[in-house]
Amino acid sequence: MNSKGKFGLIYADDFSVACTINNFKKEEVLQYFINRVSFYAFNGGEMEAAALCATRIVVNCKELINAEAQPVTDRKVQLISLKYIALLSDLEGNIYFSAADKMKESFILMKEWEKDMMPYVDYPKTFELENDHFLVLTFDFNLLCRMNGVTAGEVLQHFIDGISLAIERAGEQSGPLEKDLRSTLFRIMILSRSMKKERSAIEQDIYDWYADRLLSLDERLQKEESIDKKISVYRAFYLDWYNTLKRNVG
Repeated sequence: MNSKGKFGLIYADDFSVACTINNFKKEEVLQYFINRVSFYAFNGGEMEAAALCATRIVVNCKELINAEAQPVTDRKVQLISLKYIALLSDLEGNIYFSAADKMKESFILMKEWEKDMMPYVDYPKTFELENDHFLVLTFDFNLLCRMNGVTAGEVLQHFIDGISLAIERAGEQSGPLEKDLRSTLFRIMILSRSMKKERSAIEQDIYDWYADRLLSLDERLQKEESIDKKISVYRAFYLDWYNTLKRNVG
């Protein structure tokens, strides 16, 4: 990491292809992920599926790289953290609140925690990307990174590396396989109203043309037993779709 805090994220081809085909900007996808990371979910609170997936992705990153969190030694930070962890635990166990009420209250508690603790910690507020773009790092995201001993860059790269339309499609065609939470979160993004944008006429024509051929490809690959062969074929298909968009839309 350099002095400006740029980690130098590597955008895998599969990630770029998935973003372009679904009419997403890369930074929008990464920001959505960051915004859904929730300490309340990490602490056992009931949250929406996107928050549960995003939070678990941070934990999975820790487990993958075998990271070790550094213990908090600042007494003030310890006391503040213990206070709010206890409040969030009490909230989770409150039998009189609905799940929706608990989520709303958890957001308020996290804002209060952030206000109390920020004077004593050095959490970065942004993460720089290429071309002068940047991501806003939430308090929850920073907190979970610190607690799990991982950096923002490591978590974001872990997320990027797990997004592949080809692998996801091949897995769906090969029967019940364990879902990668990164792909699950990306699928939730596709269905999210906040991420939806209108396609231009030419973008829609290209989308419809390839979507129709994707169904035909599914049928053709149903009897293919090799998962690697399926991934290879789907990857070539999605890459052709991506290149067509880049040529005609830019």
